[in-house]
Amino acid sequence: MKFSLSQDFPAGLERLWAAFGQPDYPERKYRSLGSTGLRMLRFDATAELIEVELERRAPAARETVPDWARGFLSRGQVMRHRTRWLRVSPTWAEVELDIVPVGKPVSAHGTGSIVQLAPDLTRMTLRFVVECRLPVLGARVARLHAEQIRKALRADHAFTLRYLEETTAGPA
Repeated sequence: MKFSLSQDFPAGLERLWAAFGQPDYPERKYRSLGSTGLRMLRFDATAELIEVELERRAPAARETVPDWARGFLSRGQVMRHRTRWLRVSPTWAEVELDIVPVGKPVSAHGTGSIVQLAPDLTRMTLRFVVECRLPVLGARVARLHAEQIRKALRADHAFTLRYLEETTAGPA
């Protein structure tokens, strides 16, 4: 299963980089999105590279999943995230993102870029490949996981917009 998405941010790449490079950004983001049990396994931020690896217990909206898929969910699924942002130039960064529900046969790998289009406009474009190792239901589980990722990324984007408004992360 493959999908792509683009999100715009009303800030230059320098300001986004400053926000993403703060340890409180992922902590505040995932807590505001309902996660518990957040464990920061790695957080490194420099002028050229941001690497984050974390685990979190994500709330499972069992009522929004088809009956056949409820066996794949628990009340709170532990998710492992690995994100790597590489600054290629002052206006361009490459992104790599892995999202894996711990103990489940499904995974998502995303790659893309963050490009500054104007001093106060940056666009993130991601392409995901979602795979499931189950022989019969694999494609259906992958589609379900992809939809959950899309929904989570919309909520993530909304949080980031609020975060940028609330913080003074640097010049736009």
